[in-house]
Amino acid sequence: MRVGVFDRVVLALFTLAVAVISFLFLAMAALGWLAPVNYLWEVLRFTNYNGRWLIGVLSSLSLIVSLRFLYFGFRRDRPWQTLIHQTDMGEVRISLSAVENLVTKVARSLKGVRDVRASVFPTPGGLGVRVRGVVSPEVNVPETAREIQQAVTDYTRNVVGVEVTEVKVMVQNITNETRRGRVE
Repeated sequence: MRVGVFDRVVLALFTLAVAVISFLFLAMAALGWLAPVNYLWEVLRFTNYNGRWLIGVLSSLSLIVSLRFLYFGFRRDRPWQTLIHQTDMGEVRISLSAVENLVTKVARSLKGVRDVRASVFPTPGGLGVRVRGVVSPEVNVPETAREIQQAVTDYTRNVVGVEVTEVKVMVQNITNETRRGRVE
């Protein structure tokens, strides 16, 4: 889920407001401080329409913000994006994550390429691919990038049966070092 800046600000303000209200209720319960509750009761009991409107608007905003974040919480990050092939027997669906795994495997199999991450996205003419990775200093980087592009295009066309319209390669580092996990 990608949450925009606006939603992050609203979430921070909403969380802060809920924390302050929770702290006030906790203090009221622990210390027996009932003045805010009595004031709220007086505002609601008498015909002070400004107070009622204020409480109604704040409650409505709180409900809207809560429902928005519930929606973002249960929404799938990426819908089940699939490639669909129609055959005589019915349809065949291939998930884009399966194609990403295939692309990662193909790029890793090339000499001098490691720590590969791939992402696949639909384009009007087929698929687009972004490949990020680390290469060894012993290889020619432009040549290796061309090999990655060609291997990904050919292998995806042969295995999945879909044209790859573009392959963008980003070399994140040129090093002999391999990433190792911490062992304790």
